[in-house]
Amino acid sequence: MNVTIKRPYLFCIIYCIIVVQTLHFVQGQTKKDSLAYYSHIALSPQSPNDLDKAYQFFTAHYSKAKKENKKILILNDLYYLSSLNHKKGAYEASENHALAAIKILDSSPSSDYNTQLRKSLYTLLGILYYEQRNNPKALELYDRVLEITTNARDSAVVYNNISNIYKRDEDYENTKAQLVKAYALIPRLKDTLTIARIEDNLGFVYALLNNRKKDLPLMKSALNYRELAKDTLSLYTSHSHLAQYYYDVDSLQKASHHALKAKEFAAHINSPMYKHDALGMLTKLSSDTHAKAYKKLNDSLTKADKERASKDAFMKYDNAEFKRKALESQLKEAQQRTQSIIAIIVAASIALIAVLIYFILKSKHKKEKLQQVYDAESRISKQIHDEVANDVFQFMTKLESEALSNEHLIDELQDIYSKTRDISKEYSFIEGEGVFADTIKDLVLSFSDTSVRVLDKGRSDIAWETFSKMKRTTVYKVLQELLINMKKHSQASIAVLTFAKDGRKTIITYSDNGVGSDLNKSNGLQNVENRIESLNGSITFETERNKGFKTKIVI
Repeated sequence: MNVTIKRPYLFCIIYCIIVVQTLHFVQGQTKKDSLAYYSHIALSPQSPNDLDKAYQFFTAHYSKAKKENKKILILNDLYYLSSLNHKKGAYEASENHALAAIKILDSSPSSDYNTQLRKSLYTLLGILYYEQRNNPKALELYDRVLEITTNARDSAVVYNNISNIYKRDEDYENTKAQLVKAYALIPRLKDTLTIARIEDNLGFVYALLNNRKKDLPLMKSALNYRELAKDTLSLYTSHSHLAQYYYDVDSLQKASHHALKAKEFAAHINSPMYKHDALGMLTKLSSDTHAKAYKKLNDSLTKADKERASKDAFMKYDNAEFKRKALESQLKEAQQRTQSIIAIIVAASIALIAVLIYFILKSKHKKEKLQQVYDAESRISKQIHDEVANDVFQFMTKLESEALSNEHLIDELQDIYSKTRDISKEYSFIEGEGVFADTIKDLVLSFSDTSVRVLDKGRSDIAWETFSKMKRTTVYKVLQELLINMKKHSQASIAVLTFAKDGRKTIITYSDNGVGSDLNKSNGLQNVENRIESLNGSITFETERNKGFKTKIVI
């Protein structure tokens, strides 16, 4: 019977097929590109290529995570790379990845994720050292897991792993004791594969202890759990144990059946280590004497290789631990040095601040004292002018009005008045509203007369407005003191004041062509020196007889 499909319906059917295939492809791609997908096949490989695909994925993923410095992804990738290398029989690479992850965890803050990952890494390292016959290190790692574990499943896994150590040493009573601890936790477990692992191992050790009532039922129960879960990796273990069990009870046909099953699952997983063990069991079951002899020699060589690798691993791990502890010690020493340096800096800062405060207070006190001197000089000057000089002038006026004929007396009074006015002028300084350079000019002109010519140079080149009022007052008083000293003692015909800048410093020089003298600081010169020191400046005097007088001031 021919059925004709109309074209519109045909297009609909084709369209639906394409959509379904596309969705299936997209889902497959999403699944294959998923981190969760590769994590699952890394821990539970179900096909021959699963380990290789997972290894390629996590190698690339780890490189990307390192470039982006994503610590959580780096730790996750290191764990899976360690687990994959273990399944592939690459013990050294597996150990290196695990130790690299632990090193990162040691420098990371504590968290639930980090604790769980640390337990997984310790467990994996314990299995590595167990398989390399490094029992002390394996037990040490398992004890570390028990110290930080808080749930029944993790504890059960550790007890199971510890039992394997005793079982290999043929210490079956201790093996059973550890597995009984794990078996007691089964009511609190939900993971059927963990339950299957405990039952399978406990059943196998009962077989080694010739407890025929409990051995086979437990191993068959475990096989049933694993078949329901379709877990290839654990199915290999079940068939391997059953092959050994039936070999021991002389049921060679059943032993051969389970050995072939174990070989099949080992090939499915594509694990060289599992393939080696499965072929070893089949060789042991073979009737070929040469094959048995080869098996015995190969087992001996394999054991020697593992023991040698175990010693290397032991030394490497201890060296890594030593380096870690040394690094921690160096870090503590560095912290102590840093704290000492901080303490020294703080102490030095306090001392420096104290010194600064001392000099500030000292400078403030010096300025206050200088201000008090200026105030006192101004007050004395005002009193001399207002009280003494005015009274003398008034008395002179009165004498003149009375037409006294003793002109000599009037001249003496005139001299007294002039001296009083000069003293008042010497100790007074009233800065005008104009620029300070003009004030200096007026000072210079006031000391120039027919007997002496006073010159100045560069006064307008100095930024006097940047000087404080007290500083300007001090400069004025010093110049005034030098000119008064010149008038009184030098007999000079020319005196020169020069002003110049040298960086941030102001240089003032004074020189005259007077008679000079042996340097003897009178009260006037001593006052000049004290005033300049109050500004934190310096002053030098240079004079010899008949060679004039020179002064250099730096402020």
